[in-house]
Amino acid sequence: MKVIDARTDAARINELFYQRIPEAGLRNYWHPVALSREITDKPVARTLMGDAVVLLRRLGRVYALANACPHRGTQLSKGTCEFPGTRTLTCRYHGWTFDVGDGGLVAALTDGPDSPIVGKLRVRTYPVEERQGIVWIWLADSPPVPVEQDIPRGLLEASEVHTVRRIAKGNWRWHVENPGLGHATFLHRDSEYMRIVDMFGYATGIKAMLGVEGDDDEWLLEKFEGIGQDREYPGLGSWPRHRFGEVIKLTKFAEGPRGVNTIVSVKLPGIIRVSNFPIADSLYYEWFVQTDADHYLYFQVACAYPKTLMDRAYWLLRFYAWGRWAGMVRFNAQDLWMVEDSHAKAKLNGGVNDPVAGYRADGFQLAWRKYALENLRGAKVTEQQSDSLQAAS
Repeated sequence: MKVIDARTDAARINELFYQRIPEAGLRNYWHPVALSREITDKPVARTLMGDAVVLLRRLGRVYALANACPHRGTQLSKGTCEFPGTRTLTCRYHGWTFDVGDGGLVAALTDGPDSPIVGKLRVRTYPVEERQGIVWIWLADSPPVPVEQDIPRGLLEASEVHTVRRIAKGNWRWHVENPGLGHATFLHRDSEYMRIVDMFGYATGIKAMLGVEGDDDEWLLEKFEGIGQDREYPGLGSWPRHRFGEVIKLTKFAEGPRGVNTIVSVKLPGIIRVSNFPIADSLYYEWFVQTDADHYLYFQVACAYPKTLMDRAYWLLRFYAWGRWAGMVRFNAQDLWMVEDSHAKAKLNGGVNDPVAGYRADGFQLAWRKYALENLRGAKVTEQQSDSLQAAS
C-alpha cells in the first residue's frame, strides 16, 4: 500500500483542487440516478449536474434524454407515448415525436405525416445502464467507459442491496470530505445509533493509504494506529466522560465482509465506503450527485452477502429493525446537518472551504484531494497545472 500525505503541500493541493474539481461534479464517471423500479413508461424528470434529464422505459429498456423539446423548450417529461410498442416520446405541446434511442425527430404530429422538419432535429440522449436495481447515467460528452468500471465490486456482487436517497442542501465536495474519524468520535456520540456505545475520544496515527483490501478494488483507506480515551486536557479536565447507558466499550473494530477491514474509504468520483455499517456484515456505499448550485442527490446503498436463507433473514431483521432508520437515516442526517453549514461557509468565502493541515485528523481529507487530482479521469490539465501538481507530489 502507498501512503498519501498532502499536509506539507496543502496550500498548493487546495489551489489546484478548486481549479480542477468542479462544484457541479465529475461528469466523466457513471453516477446513480434512480432505482430501476421507479422508471416506467411514464417519463420521470431529474436534474443532474445542472442538466435537466427525462428518464423513461420503452420496450423494457431505460432511456435518458435532455428534458427539453428543441422546438420551444417544453419539458419532455410532460410528454406521452402516442405509439405504443415503439421507442418514442411525444412532446405535449405540438406533438413532436422523438426516438428515445437516438433522440431523432421521427414525426411532427400537428404538421402531418409528411412534415419537412422530420429528421432534421434531435434531442440529446445520455447513456444509461441498469445494475443491481439501480439506474446509472453518463453525463459527459465523451464515450462512456464500461459501467462496471465505476461500480464497486462489493455492490456488483452483493446479494442484498438496499438504498436510501434524498436531496440534500450543500455541495457534493464537502460531503465527500465529511467521513473519517475526525468527526465521527464527536458528532455522532449522541445519535441513537451510538448512544449505548462508550466511544473513544480520538484516533492516533491516522494515515491515508492507497491500496486494495479483499475483493473490492483500490480505495484510499483511512488507517490509524491507536485510540485516545479518558485523556486529560490541560486546564480543562478529562474527556470523554462516561455517560449512563454506554454499555458497549468500543476499543476495536470487527473485520468487515469480503476482506474490507478499514472503517472508511473513498475513491473517485467521490464514493464513500464504510465497513460493517449500518449493521455488522455489511458494506455501505455513498454517492453525491450535484443537482443544482445548492443541492445534491445523496444516494446511500447497504450491501450484504448472506450464504443461507437463515443468514439472509437475520441480516434483513437487523437491517430493518435498526440499521436502516437508526443508521442510514438518522445517523447520517447529522452529517447532512454539518455539510449544509460547510456549504454556507464556502459561499461566504468565494467557494473555498479547506481542510486544515495543522489538524492531524484532516490529513485524510487532504489526501483525498491529492488522490483526486492525480487520478481524475478526463481532466484537461494545463502545462502549468501539471507542473504544480508534480511538484506537490
